Amino acid sequence: MNTVNYISNIPHTLEAFAIAEMYNKGLINSAIYITNQEDSLYQLSSIFQFYIPNLKVIVVPAWNLIPYKKNSPNNLIMAERIKSLYSLTHTHNNTTTPYIIITTTNAVIQKVLPRNIISQIVFKITVQENLPIHYIKNYLITHGYTQYSTVQDIGEFCVNNTTIDIFPITYQNPIRIYLNNDHVESIKTFDCKTQLIHTDSSINEIFIYPTSEVIKQQQNIEQFLKIYKTKANQDKHLLNTIVSKKKYIGEENFLPLFYEEELEDIFNYIQDIQLIFSNKIIDQISQYNNNLRSNYKNSLYYQIAPDQLYITLENFYSITKQLKKIIFLTVDELNYVNIDIQNPQCNVTKIKKIPNFKALAVQEQTDVFEIFAQYIKSQHHAYKLLIACHSVETLEYIQSKLAICQIKLNKINNYNEINNTYNIAILQINNSFSTESTIIVTENDLLSTTSTTSISDIINYTIDLNIGDIVIHKDYGIGKIAKLETIKVLDNYHDFLKIEYYNNDKLFLPVENINLITRYSNQDSNITLDRLGSTSWQQRQTKLKNHIQKIAKELIRIEAARQLMQGTPFLPNNTYKNFCDEFAYTETTDQLQAIQDIENDLSGGKIMNRLICGDAGFGKTEVALRAAFLVAIKNYQVAVIVPTTLLCKQHFAVFTERFKNFPNIKIQQLSKIVNKHEIKKIKENISYGHTHIIIGTHAILSQDVNFFNLSLVIIDEEQQFGVKQKELLKKIKANVHVLSLSATPIPRTLHMSLCGIKNFSLIKTPPKNRLPVITYTIHYTDNTIKNAIIHEYERGGRTFYVCPQINNIKNINDNLIRLLPDIKIGIAHGQLPSHELENVMNDFLDGKFTVLLTTSIIECGLDIPHANTIIIHNADMFGLAQLYQLKGRVGRSNIKGYAYFILSDNINNISERRLEIIRSIDSINSGFALSLHDMDIRGFGNLIGEEQSGNIKDIGIELYQQMLEEELNTNNQCYKNLHHININININIRIPEHYISDIGLRMNMYKRIGNLRTKEEIDSFHIALIKKFGKLPDEVENLLDIIYIKQLCIPIGIYEIEQVKNIVNFKIHNNVTFPKMVLDYLIHNPLILKIQNNSISMLVNNISSRITKLIIHHLKKITSLL
Repeated sequence: MNTVNYISNIPHTLEAFAIAEMYNKGLINSAIYITNQEDSLYQLSSIFQFYIPNLKVIVVPAWNLIPYKKNSPNNLIMAERIKSLYSLTHTHNNTTTPYIIITTTNAVIQKVLPRNIISQIVFKITVQENLPIHYIKNYLITHGYTQYSTVQDIGEFCVNNTTIDIFPITYQNPIRIYLNNDHVESIKTFDCKTQLIHTDSSINEIFIYPTSEVIKQQQNIEQFLKIYKTKANQDKHLLNTIVSKKKYIGEENFLPLFYEEELEDIFNYIQDIQLIFSNKIIDQISQYNNNLRSNYKNSLYYQIAPDQLYITLENFYSITKQLKKIIFLTVDELNYVNIDIQNPQCNVTKIKKIPNFKALAVQEQTDVFEIFAQYIKSQHHAYKLLIACHSVETLEYIQSKLAICQIKLNKINNYNEINNTYNIAILQINNSFSTESTIIVTENDLLSTTSTTSISDIINYTIDLNIGDIVIHKDYGIGKIAKLETIKVLDNYHDFLKIEYYNNDKLFLPVENINLITRYSNQDSNITLDRLGSTSWQQRQTKLKNHIQKIAKELIRIEAARQLMQGTPFLPNNTYKNFCDEFAYTETTDQLQAIQDIENDLSGGKIMNRLICGDAGFGKTEVALRAAFLVAIKNYQVAVIVPTTLLCKQHFAVFTERFKNFPNIKIQQLSKIVNKHEIKKIKENISYGHTHIIIGTHAILSQDVNFFNLSLVIIDEEQQFGVKQKELLKKIKANVHVLSLSATPIPRTLHMSLCGIKNFSLIKTPPKNRLPVITYTIHYTDNTIKNAIIHEYERGGRTFYVCPQINNIKNINDNLIRLLPDIKIGIAHGQLPSHELENVMNDFLDGKFTVLLTTSIIECGLDIPHANTIIIHNADMFGLAQLYQLKGRVGRSNIKGYAYFILSDNINNISERRLEIIRSIDSINSGFALSLHDMDIRGFGNLIGEEQSGNIKDIGIELYQQMLEEELNTNNQCYKNLHHININININIRIPEHYISDIGLRMNMYKRIGNLRTKEEIDSFHIALIKKFGKLPDEVENLLDIIYIKQLCIPIGIYEIEQVKNIVNFKIHNNVTFPKMVLDYLIHNPLILKIQNNSISMLVNNISSRITKLIIHHLKKITSLL
């Protein structure tokens, strides 16, 4: 019988808890739960397994692609779908075992393979069975695996005489199958790097799942050809790829053509089950159906109709008509609510918020764990307590913190083990709450999550220190790091940096004072080091400080003038919210912050001038799209200026697609690919205000382009514009909002952002599933080039081959034809006619050839997700930013990218340094770091009428920015320098090798610790260390305590703390006068021995292991009384 129960007043974050409650009360036996949170499926799975240990949890994710676009889902997602459907074919017959299917809106409306096919395509291999080796190989080839000489990655296999190596799609390690005369003797796991078998790794059976839902057995290929060949607008490359059993990017869009049976919906797999979802799901299904129809209609090639691949909202209603339903009527925030389950069998469950412990700790000026301990002790008799931690490391950290507060925690594995004491568990929930019997607190409400946001901090996190680096000490000038040395001092071990100066003089710098040194911009080994005791450095520093004071005064004047400039305010509304909701992906935290920054800028009524810095593919374009929408929806004009015709065409396509549901916003492009007649009409539309968003190259800047009411200029890749274009940009930008986007901003633009002339947002978090590009810096060999291109071809991808000069292309093309006669090659460069260049790029995008032989014309923003290998010929002839931008053309999806930097025979020192920098910051968010290195090398140009490049070249960006921020924040206590506070306490202070073995990493941990500025930052870093390396050794905790003690010394006026045997002396500046409350505290404290001559002496008998804690306790108390 069809019954519907509504549950009201519950945030979606607590839906899982409500479902678990219903399971435990016997209201549900088996269910399918539809969530709109694609990224939280596996988190939800762990929550259900914790609350209901005997519950079988099956996760069915959606394809992570935009339908009808030439992209494929992640192999792991497709394998997980097959694995889950296979599990369901064996689950629905067993109704005695409760289970829950967790899926998403997009997944539930997507049709799936028929049940009889799912049961056939999973390959089970068991020890002792007879199995011909050719049978295994054939299965692997036809089910999406690729054969290589050795197995290195998921989805690969290798066949030897008596073994088959496979990396199955759902396994953590690759598998080696040993056969003897087609008899499976054993199955073991092995290590990819060493290719050696793991000890005690025998397995009795394995399940191999296909890497794709598209199976390419001969009957599937014939079925596909039978139907596809009858259709118009065929893609010949698709035909050829399928016939050769290779991977075609986007083949999943043709899934129904590979099978005689029609696809089914997920509800065919289940019976006698309850359906659970929120009321918001209905709107999402409707919106998704609209997007499907639009994408299908706009496709250039033949595509499968939406009703063959997806179910409609009407289908959903019809299919689920007979199912029992539980529908959440969700709210956005939990205040104090009743979960009202309209079912007489269920008692009403009360849920309410708990106090904000962090806010209370700030208010009370005490530690968050002290506040929390007081709270739970007061609630102990009325409630059970559960602390939910995300990892073992944070669990142990919280246990240790609460142990100090005399709270012992009972570690549990599931909800059934909870008892009347204080409990703690691994449970990945994000919201704390209390029920009638239990208080559940997450680690988020106890642990600091302070992020690094100041410019100096970002630079500090970006520029590393290494042994051999030239550095500048704030007091002694230029030296060279010789080694990191552990020295025994009064029976304690202390780490020091040994820094060499002129004439082989040595300075031993305690690691807690590492903030005194910064990396020097000139790393030439022949640099002249300063002489210890000389006044040369102080003289240079004074001169530099005078320069910086002038800059600071001018920056303050510029900021004041900017605050007076009025701009049209553009406020977000519901229409804007609808536009944001149509974004097909989940925004990263940094991306959301950048969007928030722009919303605040545009709604504030002041002129915006902001730089968004983020690597290729990190989401800068979506930020720009939202800014453009806010302006265009109010009938004001937006100009999007790009450096190349190719990027103009790509942006036009992206903007048109993103704005398709808002037809009132008119978008046009202006570049040399547009014919003259159209250009004239477009310019008229711009002048009359009929065009809202105009995307173009420098053609937009010509004198005959007259805007009607231009209000926002978006500049993409500003570093690519020449001097003339930049002069024209200055005129067009005079009184309008300006948004600049760049992965590697030029030094002058970056410097303006660091100084505050431009506002600055850094998107440093990669999208989910983004992998770092693997980089090789090598000399040319035929085999390297051949193997790189073939490897990419065999996994269905394409390759860029980039030359520094057009006249290189013919010889390289001839050589590639010789090496790879069967590989199709296209050629693109800036001297081709615009229509011909456009055709070549379209053909490459459509997969009509495998290799694009080109110049650096491709470096700007091009997004071709299927091109995941780039070969850069004579890489040393390119600039630093060029190399980084070129490298950013690959690895833009969830497929691993490869970059080959092929070196010239005669590489010079400067080029070698460029490549060394690229290697040293080889990660997936390094564009900003590279720009800082570029500024270090080149200076930053003329800023405010005076040539200042020498300043950075003399001292490096890090020290320069520190000095500038200190000058700009003269009256801000947080920025007062810590380097004049000396701490000498008889304790171990170091990061032991057994904790962090890599010396380079230890150095940089010291550097980051030395630059922590607040207690929140220290706590956040403490937690980060635990998560990365495990529980902190005592000597590392001592180091963090010393940094905190320095911070506490600032408001009190202490400049030195020194321990002599069992006495600790605090030395105070002469101009400090304590209020009466502080003096009373000191006089009546039994540990204080004397107060005289601006010095306080304290007794510390028999507490060497916790001396820092004692000092912190007293300093905190004094601070609270000031």
